[in-house]
Amino acid sequence: MKKVIKILFIIVCHSVNAQVDNNIPIFHRLLLLNAQNELMVVKIENTDFWVTPGLYQSKEQTIKNGLDSIASTYGLKLKEIHLKGTFMLKRELNGASSTSLRNVYTAKVQKGMAKKHEGISEIKWLSVDEVMKTITFPHINLMVKQIMSKPNDIWGGTLLQFKENDLWRAKVLEEFYRL
Repeated sequence: MKKVIKILFIIVCHSVNAQVDNNIPIFHRLLLLNAQNELMVVKIENTDFWVTPGLYQSKEQTIKNGLDSIASTYGLKLKEIHLKGTFMLKRELNGASSTSLRNVYTAKVQKGMAKKHEGISEIKWLSVDEVMKTITFPHINLMVKQIMSKPNDIWGGTLLQFKENDLWRAKVLEEFYRL
C-alpha cells in the first residue's frame, strides 16, 4: 500500500510540475497598416535588422496597454486591433534552444505620423510584397505572409528559427491552421 501511495504521489507531483512552465516568454508583434494598406517596418539601430514592431509581455502591462504603447512610441494612435495569429517559435542558436509564444495583431493607424525613437534608425511603409523582401527574419515573413494572405482568419502553427551558414532561416514545424 505504501508503494501505491508513493507512486501516486510521484505521478501527481510530476503532473503538476509538467503543466506549468514559467519560462516561456510571450512576444506581441504588431502589423501596423496605414490608409494605403501598407505595413510599417522598422530598422533596429546599429544593425541591418528590419522587423515589424513588437514587445515582450511584462507582468505589469496588459496586452492592450502594450500594443498602445508600441503605437504611441511611434507617435501613432490605433483603431481596429485584431489578433490574427498565435504561434510557437522554437529557436536553435549557438547550441542553445528556446521556445516563445508569438501573438500577431493587425491594427489600422487612426492618426499620427510615424516617428523614429531611440533604438530605431529608419521607418518604412511598404506593400506586403515589399515587406517580404525587406524583413530580415524568415520566421516573421512566414507569419506575415500567412496572416496578410488570409486576413479574415486567426492562425496558429509552430516555427523553428535557426542560422545556417551565418544566414537566418526558418522552418515550419507544424503547418499553419485556423484557430
